[in-house]
Amino acid sequence: MFNKLSVVFSGVLAACLAFSLHASEVKTIEWTDLMPEEDLKALMAMPEVAHDYSQPSPFDDNYNGDDPSAQIWQQILQSAKVKPEYNNKKIRIPGFIVPLEFDDKQNVTSFFLVPYFGACIHVPPPPPNQIIYVSGASNLRADMIYSPFWITGTITTDSISHDLANAAYSMKADKVEEYTW
Repeated sequence: MFNKLSVVFSGVLAACLAFSLHASEVKTIEWTDLMPEEDLKALMAMPEVAHDYSQPSPFDDNYNGDDPSAQIWQQILQSAKVKPEYNNKKIRIPGFIVPLEFDDKQNVTSFFLVPYFGACIHVPPPPPNQIIYVSGASNLRADMIYSPFWITGTITTDSISHDLANAAYSMKADKVEEYTW
């Protein structure tokens, strides 16, 4: 009887351990994974952007045109729709750092993670669902921000508003490492 109980107990313990290891696995994702399907479809269906600076641009804050493509662009650029299945998930994602806060040694401690270099500094910033507010960084020197990084941590669907941009996702960084390919 004792032998059967120990076998059952061992099996239950092994299953619980396997489940907890599986639950804490880190999933490497791409930026488009954070966009809801309808946003991604609208983005993929957009015509190529014309760079005719003699005409009003849908990227201008005071744009009043009636171009349907421009209106779709505005909706995409302002979308804060998230994918709830990523809430409280451990992920790894590459991106560029836009510093927000520093420690007393001028190391970056919180930042926006964005999909391309110069985002949030140049107009327009990416849509909120393409910006992640990251906290908990350490030993990230300010002069390193010109390189891409892999950020690993737990992502949430908590939004953050800042003067530079709005982020539809937040993340507590477990690991910040320079991007290598």
